[in-house]
Amino acid sequence: MKKRTFKLMAIAMVFALILAFAVIPASAATDYTPIGGSTNIVKNLVVDSDANIPDITFGYTVTRGTPVAAGSNTIEILASDIAATIGNAVYTNDDTANTIAGLPTDADPSNPTSGKKYAQKSVAVTFPSNSFTKPGVYRYVISETDGNKPGVTYDTTPRYLDVFVVADPTDNTLSVSRYILRNAATTIGTDGNYTSEPDTKSSSFTNTVTQYDFDFSKTIGGNQGDKNKRFTFSLSISNAIPGTYPVETTDVTGNHSYITIGTDGSYTGNFDLTNGSSFKVLGLNAGAVCTVSEDAEDYTPTHKIDNGSSVSGNNSGTITMDANHSAAFVNTRDGIIPTGVLLTVAPFAIGLLLFGALAVFFMAKKKSREKEED
Repeated sequence: MKKRTFKLMAIAMVFALILAFAVIPASAATDYTPIGGSTNIVKNLVVDSDANIPDITFGYTVTRGTPVAAGSNTIEILASDIAATIGNAVYTNDDTANTIAGLPTDADPSNPTSGKKYAQKSVAVTFPSNSFTKPGVYRYVISETDGNKPGVTYDTTPRYLDVFVVADPTDNTLSVSRYILRNAATTIGTDGNYTSEPDTKSSSFTNTVTQYDFDFSKTIGGNQGDKNKRFTFSLSISNAIPGTYPVETTDVTGNHSYITIGTDGSYTGNFDLTNGSSFKVLGLNAGAVCTVSEDAEDYTPTHKIDNGSSVSGNNSGTITMDANHSAAFVNTRDGIIPTGVLLTVAPFAIGLLLFGALAVFFMAKKKSREKEED
């Protein structure tokens, strides 16, 4: 009886130990309060040094990265189930006043690349409050969208944004320790460093607008050409990035300093030019299309495109901006000068002849009278 009772007690103790160990993992689990966060990425827009920043918006997408299991020498990469959001980089002509000389890649900002400047924008990336549920590295992929603006070279390389989340050892409170943006989905060593430092580091997206200038000019010639006369020119632009563009003029009525291209990428304007006048639009994007024509009135019009051969006509035709282009117009008016006595001389000549004839007549009559008296 005692032996049986002892066996039952032993079995009960084993069951109690099993239950105790089974409860230990559950009681040892830590409940973290989820958190979110926010950071910013940098957007650079490069333009020519004499051009304005156009009115242009760049959009982005942010998606969860691919989870990566831990390796013998690398740590686990996590992916949140909660979607993040990202803003746009919105540029306007007003940003021209705050541009930086040179290129973002200039190693020495005090010696900037000539002929270029750029404007910077900060783009917000937001992670909702329940994005991060435990310590670790969470990866996101950021890509640029809207890659169809004419003349713009886009930064098409996706960026990988890693969010490092840590837990306070005293109270297990989560916090974000750092955000790192890189050009590649690089693994992270157990020492916390990337396995390909520093060649894939990134701090920004950079886009470049390829820009060209368009100008047209006026010359008046011919023996009856009035070099003070003004002729009306019509300038049309299409497929351009909206915004205000600086203009350089010489003896153009109004002496405009800028033109504004509408939200549909088009512009039409009339300008009066005379002999020696010129009109130049600075910083049109590659792919913009320009056409200029004039009212030549009773003059004979010819023009040259880019100092080429002279052709008849008062219309340049469509010119696509793939380089700096120009249209030089020449208006000529000639007249045939009649041969013989010029009208401006004839009345005086006739008067002299008549006066001479009358003088001879009266002198002859006077002599005739004198002879009769004798």
